[in-house]
Amino acid sequence: MSVIIYTYRDPYKLKENKELWKEISSCPYFCAAQTLVNGLKAVYGAAFQIGRVTTVKNLTDVLYEKWNGTACAVKQHADIDNIIVNSSDITGISGTELDNVKKSFLFNRDEVFTSIRTMFELKMEPQNIVDKYLTPEQRFIVSVYKKIRASEKAKDFCLEQDFTEEQINQAITKAMTTAKDNSSTKNEIEVETLNHIVIHGVHQFSPLLLRAVEEIAKYKKVILLINYQEQYKNIYQTWIDIYSAFDCEIQNFDGVEYYPVDVSAVSYDGNLLAYNIGKLIGGHKEDISVRKPYEIIEFDNMTEFASYVAKVFEDAEKKDPEHPMNAMKEQIYAADSSANDILKVYFPEQFGERQFLNYPLGHFFIAIANMWDSKTNGIIILDINDIRECLEAGILAEATTGRLVSTFGKLEALFDGCASIDDMLSRIKKVRKNKKYVSDEKRQEYLGHISYYSVSLIELKELEEALNELEELASFFYEDFEKRPSNFRRFYKKLKQYLQEEILEERELSEEFTDIISRVLSRLDEVENIDASASFECLKSTMSLYLVQESKPGKSANWIVRNFEQIDGDVLRTYKEKDNSILHFACLTDEDIDSVKQREFTWPLNGDFFEVAQNPVDWKYQVYVKARKEYKNFKRYALIYGLEFNRGNYKLSFVKRDGDQEREPYYLLKILGVKKERNIDRRINHKMEPLSGIQIKNGISGKYRYCDYYRFKICKKRFLLESLVEGNTIYKDNFLLAKYLEVWLENETKESLQGLTHSEILLLDKLNELYDELKKYFPFAVNVNRIDIINNVKNRLNSGKAFPVLSEDNRKFMMIRELFIYKQLKDKRKFNQDVLKDMFPDVNQQKIEEELSEEELKKLGFVGSTNCWCKYCTNREVCVDYYACIE
Repeated sequence: MSVIIYTYRDPYKLKENKELWKEISSCPYFCAAQTLVNGLKAVYGAAFQIGRVTTVKNLTDVLYEKWNGTACAVKQHADIDNIIVNSSDITGISGTELDNVKKSFLFNRDEVFTSIRTMFELKMEPQNIVDKYLTPEQRFIVSVYKKIRASEKAKDFCLEQDFTEEQINQAITKAMTTAKDNSSTKNEIEVETLNHIVIHGVHQFSPLLLRAVEEIAKYKKVILLINYQEQYKNIYQTWIDIYSAFDCEIQNFDGVEYYPVDVSAVSYDGNLLAYNIGKLIGGHKEDISVRKPYEIIEFDNMTEFASYVAKVFEDAEKKDPEHPMNAMKEQIYAADSSANDILKVYFPEQFGERQFLNYPLGHFFIAIANMWDSKTNGIIILDINDIRECLEAGILAEATTGRLVSTFGKLEALFDGCASIDDMLSRIKKVRKNKKYVSDEKRQEYLGHISYYSVSLIELKELEEALNELEELASFFYEDFEKRPSNFRRFYKKLKQYLQEEILEERELSEEFTDIISRVLSRLDEVENIDASASFECLKSTMSLYLVQESKPGKSANWIVRNFEQIDGDVLRTYKEKDNSILHFACLTDEDIDSVKQREFTWPLNGDFFEVAQNPVDWKYQVYVKARKEYKNFKRYALIYGLEFNRGNYKLSFVKRDGDQEREPYYLLKILGVKKERNIDRRINHKMEPLSGIQIKNGISGKYRYCDYYRFKICKKRFLLESLVEGNTIYKDNFLLAKYLEVWLENETKESLQGLTHSEILLLDKLNELYDELKKYFPFAVNVNRIDIINNVKNRLNSGKAFPVLSEDNRKFMMIRELFIYKQLKDKRKFNQDVLKDMFPDVNQQKIEEELSEEELKKLGFVGSTNCWCKYCTNREVCVDYYACIE
């Protein structure tokens, strides 16, 4: 095996060692990440042109093209699924335990799939695995692995090997050409020799890369290039531990190690911090020198951190809309980069080309798959949002775009508890019937406050037809799926036919989305003839594989918050941008730096499985396991490296809360006396820009009533939403609808029993009678609602010798309850003070018209007034003020 390890000291001075430079600048060069490619190009220019220098991923993707293909992955998923389902003879596992293990494997299909592939990539030999050290789950996955190897399905897990020298040369050339084709620069690839290659900066070796190294080393010299500094040997020990497992020569190219001495340099404080951390870890506390306290920004939670990043990115977009990442005043690297999950929602175009599954049409296929139940051969609704996704997709017929989902929004409370589309249709039918036959004006008024009775009969009919169409489509794709042979192939053909004939040819689509569907269809060509059958659940788990289109060149993701693996390349770019660059190292807590959140291996494999339950001597196995175990030390190294070789300014930050857990800054920073500065304090010191007033289309005019004036008194925003926008109080969610049912029941009981002699039996009979009448308008109400509502009303009305005759004040009180739920509302935080006191004064029409005149309303900013009454507001779910003040 012709593998050699080279180490260098200063990444900015590679040229100074002529022997090293001659070798690495003349051959194909593969980096750990694209950021390292870009960094080397920024420092050394044409010597590291795109093409000759690319990523190791490009190399393994080409060398193991079949293994990395969609068809291979789908076949393997089906094979694994079938073996798990049919397994019954596992030594040491039986009965209920076996059933539970199988269920857990089927639930965690993706992780099991990755673990099985890892075992094949490492060429694990079953005879080297010691059963007595395995957990039940590990015994099961080993049995699945053995069964695959012993069956005809082994051909689906056959990894390319024994390449010829010509095949190796072709793969290397193709990897470089792919990188050049995806680049904006189209210069010729200048490679002087193919006798050796360089692999630079890899800490986390995948089994595929290790196999590639082994295959290439049969014909060529493979140079593994890493940075190493003797002054920080404890920090760099993680690299030595991994690379020592290669069992080959390590050649050190000496050079001058960097020490921070130039106090005037913009990077000095950051470089000195790296030096101090290094000395602290090395046990030389006496050499530490702190000029002034280091500062670290405290973000309360990940959302606050993401908001901070979004502001930086938005400012960059204004400067350079085409290349906002380059224009960011701060480049942000986080030990926990999950802030990107939040940022994706606001800047989707930044995270690469939108995939088919990210479009409403893609959501449609995911949603109907989520709802389909292969046992009953029909749709079962576990999450009503799946129905919403289907209605939003634009596939089901509707008079105007978006009307179906708008209608559904008004009816959503009606569908609470529905387990099938038949249940939904049954409730819609009841609403249509009630709308048609309720003639009593007072009852019509009460119904007018219920969201699903504000929907027109035309809209109801349109939704009914759409739900029926949805059932037909679901049956077209999935009916009797598990009973048919070669069910994967049949499904792919149906899907391809539908996309081609019903979507691409029949609908008006944007040029961009047409192109995306065309590339999905090309992808389906690859898997269309797969001879595989498996469960419907397996089909669902592979959906993300076959409904993906190949990305266009130049459309790869540009993560706004980068991870620590990208520091070593990006830091080199500060060499030329030092005066304008700020590197922001974020999420610096013990939990994030020490990688507590990240498992070393995919379930059910773990460290003991690799280190205790077997002891193979293969070097590839040793390197892979050591690399995975050492990842916890990599982030610490990356932080030191980034601070030391940064030539610009720097920032530090951490996120205080992770759920209920509170964290502190990284312990090494705490030892150095880091000073916390809350981000919220920094924001409060800046004035907020004034917001423009809300304008009502076509002006503000109308004759207002008592209820409008009361809304105005309580909250200007409530007046805006209920009186000006909706023109009524409309209860939309089940919590408020249950409260409204209680008010309605009480009001009708008062009307029915007024003037009669008091009797608890009479009261209960009337309450039960009226509840049975009114319940038909609230089909989601359950028995618990009935008991609570009747008891609440009974307790309020069960007093006195007679039921009172309703006066004008009584009716006003009933009207207020109808529209505001409560007339008195005590706030426990204010010593049970009635917050609604003085909110319902007696007022004449003249006073109302004066205060709510068009001139006065035009001056109004419609600012929200928050209090405990917000809980009973019909529009609280769309009110920012409510969410800002909620506890």
